[in-house]
Amino acid sequence: MTDSSLTPLQLPSAAPSLVSDLHSSVARLRVAIVGAGKMGQHHARAISRCSSQAQIVAVVDPSVQALGLTLRHAEGASGYASLGELLASQRVDLVHVCTAPHSHEAIAVEALESGCHVYVEKPFMQSVAAADRVISLARTKGLSVCAGHQLLYEQPARHALGLLPALGDLVHVESYFSFRTVRRAPGGRLPLSSELQLLDILPHPVYLLLAALEAAVPKGRSELASVEIGPAGTVHALVKRGRITATLVVTLEGRPVESYLRLVGTNGTVHADFVRGTVQRLIGPGTSGIDKAANPFRLGWQIISGTTTALGERAVKRQRSYPGLAELFEAFYSSVQSGGAPPISQASILETTRIWEEIARALESSSAASSFSEGIQRSPRNGARVLITGGTGFLGKEVARALVHKGAHPVVVSRRAPAAWDRLEGVEYITADLSDGLPEGSLRGVDIVIHCAAETAGGWEEHQKNSIDASERLMRDSAAAGVKRVIHVSSLAVIAAGRGKKPLSEESPIVAESRTLGPYVWGKAQSERVVSELGRELGVYTRIVRPGALLDYRAFEPPGRLGKRLGNIFVAVGGPREPLGVVEVEFAAKVLAWMAEHFDDSPELLNLLAPVLPTRRQLVSRLRRSNPDLTVVWLPTFAVIPLSWMAMLLQKMLRPRKPAMNVAKIFAQQSYDTSRTASLSPSVGEYFRESPAEMLAVNTAG
Repeated sequence: MTDSSLTPLQLPSAAPSLVSDLHSSVARLRVAIVGAGKMGQHHARAISRCSSQAQIVAVVDPSVQALGLTLRHAEGASGYASLGELLASQRVDLVHVCTAPHSHEAIAVEALESGCHVYVEKPFMQSVAAADRVISLARTKGLSVCAGHQLLYEQPARHALGLLPALGDLVHVESYFSFRTVRRAPGGRLPLSSELQLLDILPHPVYLLLAALEAAVPKGRSELASVEIGPAGTVHALVKRGRITATLVVTLEGRPVESYLRLVGTNGTVHADFVRGTVQRLIGPGTSGIDKAANPFRLGWQIISGTTTALGERAVKRQRSYPGLAELFEAFYSSVQSGGAPPISQASILETTRIWEEIARALESSSAASSFSEGIQRSPRNGARVLITGGTGFLGKEVARALVHKGAHPVVVSRRAPAAWDRLEGVEYITADLSDGLPEGSLRGVDIVIHCAAETAGGWEEHQKNSIDASERLMRDSAAAGVKRVIHVSSLAVIAAGRGKKPLSEESPIVAESRTLGPYVWGKAQSERVVSELGRELGVYTRIVRPGALLDYRAFEPPGRLGKRLGNIFVAVGGPREPLGVVEVEFAAKVLAWMAEHFDDSPELLNLLAPVLPTRRQLVSRLRRSNPDLTVVWLPTFAVIPLSWMAMLLQKMLRPRKPAMNVAKIFAQQSYDTSRTASLSPSVGEYFRESPAEMLAVNTAG
């Protein structure tokens, strides 16, 4: 493989002419996608836009469900469980590697050894040594390798980097990326943990920053001057090349979600926005009074017009794959067909991998230090051993914290290992999928199980597996291990809507087995039935706790039944004076911790609510306190009914074989009897040595 002396910003402009010259004269490449997850589906959609250059002949993934989802975008392609099985069955010219980063090298090597060109998603490799091995093998075989650096082929990058000569001498580069972690993956598979998602996204801001530095200082080498890792997944780094020092920031916490490249020179500034697909430019010295007054208006107009144009183009194109992906594929396919240099140079791939590896090493060191300082590896505590399923979730984590406070030894079970910044001191962590059973010995010495785990998203299959089946397996495992006490966390949503003015209470029946309220309520109701029935059958004592909508007044997010946020407008549903069935998460966790210690004295069934329910107006006021620019629009309950009918009719038309969700029932106003929770509140407060005033403060929305 021949190295390219061109910088990435020079390459996109050459790609269209190559494509047009080759379309009519070169046979289409036979392409295979290895990895049928979310990224594999994006690749399938993007490759379909390059149909004159390539055709997908195969998709590889061990998951039959994931294969089915990706093959929908690859007409005529075959599915295989492994790359070896594919290569033994048919000829392939080029392989797209869309699997987890740790598998990239082995798959790329297998493909290259079989004579296939290779496109590898970011991060290209997990070390410079691995990247060099793959690139060297490709060179030896006379094959091409390309890295998934598609943002360089998005319009904002091409435009911004093309304006560099007009900026004079570059004095500052800032590459910023903030994002929200993915909580579920296609096909019901578990997504990466938060720190691995950070590392997965990290190459994007790195190669953008390096491209700008390389264009400004062609000769030289970019060096990571320093890196700081924040306590909850924020990376700050300084990268030097020649006389220029650039800043790199990647964060899980920063809001709103943004991705931009900012270039500052002696003759102006360029801001490339990758979320909206726009570029704002202020070319010229900008030192006069007129400039200072006019520049905000210039920028405002560019933002409005640019965003309108970019969104319009996306709507017209109906683009569902990532912007820049198809453009990079076209350039790579053209280079393969012509025998030219690949669009992303070997030097760029190696430099990006080197900076990525150094930051990954710093993140790993930070995690190790955090784990040590938090005492995660210390010996077990002397208190009761309590197993908490879903102990890294919103409620489960608070339960673990409350138990540690009381001297217990929580054992947290979760489907993936939490990031170091998400772990708690004094907590033991076990990784397991409850539907497959707990690892051997997990329940040894356990006094009680608090079952908080449940599916919160997805369809019927996910809720069957991760709520109903998982609850059944946990009950059987507990009984087999001799654990006789289980607290099952259900949901207030399982109570059947009442008629008349009688408040709903613990004596109210739960919903029937119908699916009209959606997968979540169905899964919760069925799980509660399974736990109760198996408890009687297996001789396990159970307590059922049904929390209302969980709130955290320390970092308030509105509950779903309050309404919906649409941009900077919040549509509040219902009457302002209506109370809402909610409970503060810290109080809920303390009630569960108290029940674990006082199991025999705790009620068999508890609707866990705030002792005094807040009104919708109070919750909206709380929301506006942290969002002062928010505009609130009230939608009366009576207006929801016709809208719900229309929504159900539309669901029946679009999905005739699936049950339609009744939105009106979800938002229907209900009154609740909170007396049982209120009677427990003093005991819980006394247990945690909190006064009635302190307990009231925790539960007050106002």
